[in-house]
Amino acid sequence: MSRVREHSRDILDSASGFLTAVLAVLLVFTFLVNGVRVDGVSMEDTLYDRDRLLSVGLFYHPKEGDIVICDSTALDKLIVKRVIAVEGQIVTINYNTHTVAVDGKVIKEDYIKYHALNNMCRYDMDYYDDNRKLFEYIVPENCVFLMGDNRDHSQDSRAFGMVKEDEIIGKVIWRFHSQRAKIGKVK
Repeated sequence: MSRVREHSRDILDSASGFLTAVLAVLLVFTFLVNGVRVDGVSMEDTLYDRDRLLSVGLFYHPKEGDIVICDSTALDKLIVKRVIAVEGQIVTINYNTHTVAVDGKVIKEDYIKYHALNNMCRYDMDYYDDNRKLFEYIVPENCVFLMGDNRDHSQDSRAFGMVKEDEIIGKVIWRFHSQRAKIGKVK
């Protein structure tokens, strides 16, 4: 009879260990790490259509240059974009010189697909300064300005405005599947 009890105890210990491991994985993927699939070409050549990504969101606070997952209320879907500016900063986009500046300083953008900004008429013209021939956006409190790396093929803050920080799910950290790029850390 004692062998049966020992065997039962071993089974219960194993089951308990297994359930603890499953619970730990569920907690990690519920509160720490989120998975998402890229839908579209707006982040090429950094990210590609159908890439699968992991992001971290717990205690995350957006900063310039981060690639983020956003639950866009304007588009009613998840989007992946780059943070160009955060609250209080001024974004200036010059379609003649094909440059983006934050607080008067042109940002180095070696990640964008090509240095062209076309189709300016499809963006919110309320931000266009006809005298200076550029767009200027002031990022409000608790908001960020997002753009895709493939600028001419990205629906982003130029079209739907600033994004509230609470719409940001997390920062993209890892590509775990791609048909066109290497697996690994995302920059």
